Amino acid sequence: MIDLHMHSTRSDGTDSPSKIAQLAIAAGLSAASLTDHDTIDGFAEFAAGLEGSGVDAICGCEISCKDPRTGSSIHVLCYFIPEGDSPFSTMLDAMKLKRAGRNHDLLAKLHELGYTKLSQAAIEHLAEKPLDQAGRPHFAQALIEAYSAIDPADAAADLPGYFTDTSQVFSALLGEGKAAYIPKATTTPAEATQAARASGAITVLAHPVISYCPWDVNHPLTIDEQRILLEPALADAKAAGIVGAEAYYSRHTPEQTAMMLELCDRYGLIATGGSDYHGSNKPDLSLGYGVTAKRGTSSQLNVPNDVIEALRSAASEPAR
Repeated sequence: MIDLHMHSTRSDGTDSPSKIAQLAIAAGLSAASLTDHDTIDGFAEFAAGLEGSGVDAICGCEISCKDPRTGSSIHVLCYFIPEGDSPFSTMLDAMKLKRAGRNHDLLAKLHELGYTKLSQAAIEHLAEKPLDQAGRPHFAQALIEAYSAIDPADAAADLPGYFTDTSQVFSALLGEGKAAYIPKATTTPAEATQAARASGAITVLAHPVISYCPWDVNHPLTIDEQRILLEPALADAKAAGIVGAEAYYSRHTPEQTAMMLELCDRYGLIATGGSDYHGSNKPDLSLGYGVTAKRGTSSQLNVPNDVIEALRSAASEPAR
């Protein structure tokens, strides 16, 4: 069993890289990849935690991209990233600089909207890192602390009286299209793939069902409707040099997993997968197993071990 999608405190997870390593060992994984957003800063600590355990540590990263065809925000997972200077590290450095500016703009925007109780110090305390490196979940947590105890009667007319959880904060303020949303630095899947391949790494399309099949509780898409949306996306991914797509994903139904396996086969992509573990930021997910309630059932994550060799083989091929 393997897990190729997990996040630590180096991005928007709540467990340290060494704690993630302990969980990977406890889950009995044969291989694991720490895929923090736009950084590999936690990999050395993660790999050290797995040393001697028999768990294969793969240097990974999840890159924020903009789909050039749809304009939607999508994510690309990179694997076998070299440590040290490379075209890939140059791309990450550029994205970090842009992220720093975005965080300062976001704090200013929230103050402009009236959320003046939110402080930079509170965000940095929760993130355990400078504001430049914080993620939106840290902003959300700080807003919860600042506003959860306010009596609704004392709140300004145009502000919520309280926040209860991070999902409410994103729905009200931080999510795409909301009042405080500021787009993050992105690249395209082709550009991310080019930088990865020039560095000896490979790319995989992250959670394509989530990225390309918008969820509407009142009008959920059928499997056939999802397939229609996914086919051009996977064709584009293949054309961009991406070698795989997540078919095994924590929140997939068995029907969605089967559909993705079929589409990966059709488009010549490696069917990969992972839990997308974030610690307490996604409390219903278990590393290696997916949705905790599905552990031991036919809907458990169950990413096959042979995926690793398929990815290694792809990484060893010359870049196109």
